[in-house]
Amino acid sequence: MPKKITLIGAPSSIAAHAPGQEKAPAMLREAGLLADMKAAGVEVKDTGDLPGFRYHADPANPRARNVAQVVENARNVADAVARAINNGETYLVLGGDCTNGVGAVAGATRDAGKRVGVIYLDMHGDMNTPETVDSGALDWMGVAHMLGMEGTVPEFANMDGRSPMLQNDQIVFLGWDFVGANSDSEREAMIRRRMKVVFLEELQADPAAAARRALDLLGPVDRLVVHFDVDVIDFAECPLGENYRHGEGATLAQATDALAALAATDAFAGVTVAQLNPDHGEENMATLKRFSKALASALI
Repeated sequence: MPKKITLIGAPSSIAAHAPGQEKAPAMLREAGLLADMKAAGVEVKDTGDLPGFRYHADPANPRARNVAQVVENARNVADAVARAINNGETYLVLGGDCTNGVGAVAGATRDAGKRVGVIYLDMHGDMNTPETVDSGALDWMGVAHMLGMEGTVPEFANMDGRSPMLQNDQIVFLGWDFVGANSDSEREAMIRRRMKVVFLEELQADPAAAARRALDLLGPVDRLVVHFDVDVIDFAECPLGENYRHGEGATLAQATDALAALAATDAFAGVTVAQLNPDHGEENMATLKRFSKALASALI
């Protein structure tokens, strides 16, 4: 039987540092994602796009920009993911900035009777707060808000009526880069809170084994939620991530091999693809097409 996946477009860059990510859902479809998934043996139900939110300046709130729209978008994603799960469907959220992942986790954790675990496939911990970094971009503060850390914005941390949304033992970071990608404050928070991590070097060495180790660290769960940040991929090898750090990160194949190992588990509920900026790829969409085929193959 083919795997059935419900596709949810979340075209938002409202929490980002700049526009561009809001184009990802439409351009991935244009690059052939639906056809690639069908060819890979995946049956797709495309529910279209949620309301879009494009980045804009918010000088009145320089340390937590556009929070009202960030919350609105995350709630929209949460509702869509909850509907898919309640219908017995596996979901694929195409973002969009990283706060789409907060919405997906919110939607997946509404059933109090289920133990939900999150694998955060990302070089970053996203454990910054408005008090510890001055960029004001909420998309690298998402995990801090899900954990209800001190200094987070109550409106966002409580966006689904529950704070904290997650406990420390419900999330494992896969591909975390201790040295280069994280701010000093979030690195300190990761260590102080003893967060569970599988390092970038492990992902690079053996993606499937790294994914299995992440699952072992997470322990038994009824529902597995994956957050796939495209920034975990070395920009020099596949230039699609929002952050364009060269010579750092995994290859596209390593990242999607790890995703494939996670998606093959019985508890897999769905994945959010975040931080993909189509403007960074080749003009002929060759980069997007390569990413599309790799993503489709990972979801078999």
